[in-house]
Amino acid sequence: MKSINVFAILLMVIFLIGNPNINKAQSSNGWRGTNGDNKVEGFNIPAKWPEQLKNIWQVKVGQGDATPVMVDNKIFLHVMQDGNEVALCLNALDGKELWKTSLNPSPEITGPAIGHPGPRSTPFITGGKVFLLGAGGIVNCLDTSSGKVIWKNDSYTEVPQFYTSSSPLVLNNLCILQLGGKDHGVVVAFDINSGKESWKLEGIPTTYATPSLMKTSENILLVQSDTDLCGVSTDGKLLWKIPCPVIQRFSNATSPVFEGQNVFVTGQGTGTKLFSITKQGETWNAREIWANAELGVSFSTPVLKDGFLYGHEAKRGELFCLNAKTGEKAWADATPHNRFASITDAGKVLVSLPATGNLIIIEPDGTKYVELAKYKVAETETYASPILSGNNVFVKDKEMLTCWSLK
Repeated sequence: MKSINVFAILLMVIFLIGNPNINKAQSSNGWRGTNGDNKVEGFNIPAKWPEQLKNIWQVKVGQGDATPVMVDNKIFLHVMQDGNEVALCLNALDGKELWKTSLNPSPEITGPAIGHPGPRSTPFITGGKVFLLGAGGIVNCLDTSSGKVIWKNDSYTEVPQFYTSSSPLVLNNLCILQLGGKDHGVVVAFDINSGKESWKLEGIPTTYATPSLMKTSENILLVQSDTDLCGVSTDGKLLWKIPCPVIQRFSNATSPVFEGQNVFVTGQGTGTKLFSITKQGETWNAREIWANAELGVSFSTPVLKDGFLYGHEAKRGELFCLNAKTGEKAWADATPHNRFASITDAGKVLVSLPATGNLIIIEPDGTKYVELAKYKVAETETYASPILSGNNVFVKDKEMLTCWSLK
């Protein structure tokens, strides 16, 4: 019996190693990846891009703009089904459901956000737990193996105009969230095991960005509020603010992008700026290094790669590139896409997915725009970022999740 079991295990190992459609890499464990920089490892770049992608499987999962997350060949989604917010876990190999948990009634989406029903916030996976934030501000922590609810918090149900869109960040056994609305916005840290509040910072008007961890001589939480970019200590103390007033119909929806002690500020309708954050004694200072009033983003967080900042322009979504050191325009393509878009650093290529449903592969080049391939991957709008892993691209549109293969 033991020899049969060993033989079976060896066959399985050979199968996993040899099957090119197995997703060996962990895509990420939360919004914009493990380090919050939207860099992905383990995506296989072909020597020649195929004329078309191959549809491996497609399943109807539900409505919502939340980006799915893949860990250990399991895809975790936060969607709306039959009027309820639901957590789903699917097998990445075939799209089959492993478990489903109905969490709470979905809030009725009204006003200018009526066209976006369902959750917007990306799950965060760590330590056998998945953390989810609903469109109405309800927080749930579930067991990743079974989908069983471990704890829940529904104390912060005031929401911004376009409903709760910020995603969880887990750090030092704390689940850190921006909750509430413009009038009563807070940053809250919950104990990941019990759900008990560890600390709370009030007076931070909530918007649609997600906190990031800036690692310098001291770890700092970068929190984009409705009015300011805030530096917050990991125990919940406000350290500094950079005013971020918006114009016209813009919102502070861009998650912070940073490198070392430098932070890029964009998304307000006034271009892009770079600030240097320093500390002298006990005093923090934010010094503007450069400003580019021409190019900025709207509902699309840019990505920083090899000294250049790549993004989708704020009005028509054209792809552009800035010199990250000087702020000068490196290039700006004239093709309109959509101001709702994601852009991912996949190593030798950048992968963009605007709301148009076109997956765009570009070469990271600071001198000119180089498009390597373009594929239609959805017939409805795509507001979620794709999962890139192995030979596969997973795309969530309005209701469907599709696995596309390069081979």
